[in-house]
Amino acid sequence: MRIIPLAKNSRIYSCHSYLILGDWNRVEDVNTLIDPGTDGFVLEEIERLSTGFGKVAVEQIILTHNHFDHAAGVLAIKERYNAKVLAFIDGPGVDELLPDGRFVKAGNDFLEVIHTPSHSSDSICLYAPAAKVLFSGDTQLKANESCESYTKEYVAGLVKLAGRNIERIYSGHDAPLTSGCREIILQTLNNLRKFGYSQP
Repeated sequence: MRIIPLAKNSRIYSCHSYLILGDWNRVEDVNTLIDPGTDGFVLEEIERLSTGFGKVAVEQIILTHNHFDHAAGVLAIKERYNAKVLAFIDGPGVDELLPDGRFVKAGNDFLEVIHTPSHSSDSICLYAPAAKVLFSGDTQLKANESCESYTKEYVAGLVKLAGRNIERIYSGHDAPLTSGCREIILQTLNNLRKFGYSQP
């Protein structure tokens, strides 16, 4: 799996977008774009990349949630590449729903869908077991304030994440984390327990 962080349009509010390719750009690898952002700004960069001879540059788009800064650019990418759009809930351009626990091929690896509702009810994280990578979208992985309100479903999602061997985290807005990833999640669960949130 190759992960290519794409540049953002500095003139508008948007998220980090990630293009996933196979290690060797083989025909069977599935070129996947996670969160296209607010507009079609990433198109120009994608066009300059080597995404595989005879392959469509973006075969599928996966949304970590349906907020505009992550999903508003879907239609521009879909129109250009005829890409299939996958998300936890229906929305503009969405072709297929992703339930919790589903595995989806991306590049030459698979991504596990983990429902983590907090930032939004449809928030998901995507975990690549072979690469030990988590795409967290806007899911809150650090909880230090007792005044926040957290659902049982969110805590359950964190428990699932804590059980994964995560070595890198690519989030929707922050710089990538390359160390202490699982420890951060475990500390969050410990904090929630102190705040009175029981783990499932």
